[in-house]
Amino acid sequence: MPLVIKYGEKLERKRIKNTLEKLSWYDKFGYSPRFPRKINPKLDNLEKIYAALKNEYKEEDYKKVTAKLNSEFSKIEDSFFKNLQKLCGGRRKRSFILILTKYGVGGSYSLPNKIIYNFGMKSSSVNTILHEIVHLVIEPYIQKYEIQQNEKERIVDLILSLKSFKLTNYKMQKRGEERKGSIDPIFTAYFRPPIDNFFKKLSNKKIR
Repeated sequence: MPLVIKYGEKLERKRIKNTLEKLSWYDKFGYSPRFPRKINPKLDNLEKIYAALKNEYKEEDYKKVTAKLNSEFSKIEDSFFKNLQKLCGGRRKRSFILILTKYGVGGSYSLPNKIIYNFGMKSSSVNTILHEIVHLVIEPYIQKYEIQQNEKERIVDLILSLKSFKLTNYKMQKRGEERKGSIDPIFTAYFRPPIDNFFKKLSNKKIR
C-alpha cells in the first residue's frame, strides 16, 4: 500500500496548533477550519482546546477510517497513478505519509510526500486524498511560477475532473471559479507532458 497512515492525540495537538497559527490566512481565503466542539479558536487558549480534544478523542474512530481508506484506495490506486503519470509525465512518487485528523481544513499537504486528511468533514472521501496527491505532484511548478492559491485549486480540480480518471462523485470547488475564463482554456490547450510548458504559458498570461 502506498499510504502509510498515522494518527494519535499528539498528532491532533500538533494539527490544532498549526491551524491556530494559520487562522488569519484561512480567513483571508474563506476556509472554515474545524476545532473540538464548543471551542472558539479566537478566544479560547491552548489548554482549554487541548482539554476539549482529549475529551472527544476516540482511537476507534481512527482505526475504522484507516480500514476504510485502505480498502477504497487499493481499488483505484493502480489506474490513478497510471493516468497521473501519463498526464503529467515522468515517474511519480507512490508512497505517502497520511495523517488522520478531525480538525483543521479538509485536507492539506507538504512536500515531499505528506498528506493530512480531515475525516471529520462531511465532504471528506478518498477523493480528498487524491486531490492532495495531485497538489504534491504540481507543487514544484506552483512555487516556480508563483501560482496563487485559488488558481492552483482550480488546476487540481481540472486535472481530477478529466474523464481519464473516472472518479465517482468528484465535485469541482467553487474556489477558483473566478479564474475559470483565464485558466480553463489554457489547461485544455496545453496541459500535457512536459507540464512545465503549461505553467509557463499560464504565468506569461499574467492572470493574477
